[in-house]
Amino acid sequence: MKIDLHSHSTVSDGLDTPAALVGRMADAGLTAFALTDHDTLQGLPEARAEAGRRGIELIAGAEISAEWGGQDDIHILALFVDESNAAFNAALETRQEGRRTRGERMAQRLVEHGYKIDLDAIRADVGDGVWGRPHLARALIRAGYAKDNDDAFGRFLGREHPWYVPYEKWKAIEVVRAIRDAGGVSSIAHAVWYKEREALIGALAAEGLDAIEVFHPDHGPDEERLFLKLSRELGLATTAGSDFHGTPEGRKRPGAVTGDERMLESLRARRSR
Repeated sequence: MKIDLHSHSTVSDGLDTPAALVGRMADAGLTAFALTDHDTLQGLPEARAEAGRRGIELIAGAEISAEWGGQDDIHILALFVDESNAAFNAALETRQEGRRTRGERMAQRLVEHGYKIDLDAIRADVGDGVWGRPHLARALIRAGYAKDNDDAFGRFLGREHPWYVPYEKWKAIEVVRAIRDAGGVSSIAHAVWYKEREALIGALAAEGLDAIEVFHPDHGPDEERLFLKLSRELGLATTAGSDFHGTPEGRKRPGAVTGDERMLESLRARRSR
């Protein structure tokens, strides 16, 4: 059994529709995968219909942006959540509106400073989905101002630049609690990205965090060893995911970073508990 617990579709900042993403995962030989679009569950109905046709298990998920200790870009995976949970959906809608407002403001600032990006094209790219800075990165690339996503973030979209607009993030501890209340399992995503990551994971574990994403394309052997050690010390489960967004980049592709049946059953047990 091969599972991937971290992926994105066009409902947030991925390039594949939910149905097309299911096809990619099935073609890569996966048995189960989680669709974890940013701050939304919107893509799940389409993905589930295609998963039924392709014979692959779909795990209901989302990747939620949060704040902890002054860091406002902490990401927490919500897995096995109850899609009908009204409180959880209401909280996600608040985050989506914050993303929309922030995205529009950043786009307007870039235009006002002379960057000729196509606002209508960006809005069409987002559609009914969730705004993210990668949508602005694609617009900058299309207009010739950046060569790739990393270049766009490095020269235009980072918090150090005048066009950056912050927005209020959900407190990480509240996210962990909300996922639990929605019947789900929480996993801290790509922890290598964060400052004071051991303190962060310890604080969230004390509040009910279920797992650490130990296996991720940005984690090398040293990071995997560290996060496995923390998972054992704190009594946490582990997760694995490709963080695939639609363009294969190294190990960020379906089938490149996977977990197994034992991992999946450990997460199911935490949900039922």
